[in-house]
Amino acid sequence: MKEKKMTKYSTISIPKELHEEIEELIKKNPGLGYTSVAELCKEAIRLRLSEIKMEQQENYLNQAEVEELLLMLEKKLKKK
Repeated sequence: MKEKKMTKYSTISIPKELHEEIEELIKKNPGLGYTSVAELCKEAIRLRLSEIKMEQQENYLNQAEVEELLLMLEKKLKKK
């Protein structure tokens, strides 16, 4: 039988006003699919982390492209 690994958790604090706003949003909009403030917060954090990672990857690619262009220019200037 396969053992299920228990997920460990930590806690974060958010302002009470923000917590209440999220709670109200969840209650008024059951179609969103959230059953708790924690659930919405976890998804929001995951989405933001994903955005940051994509931005970092784009910046890396842009930097690599710039370096490649500089090398090409350097080669052309040496030929002259």
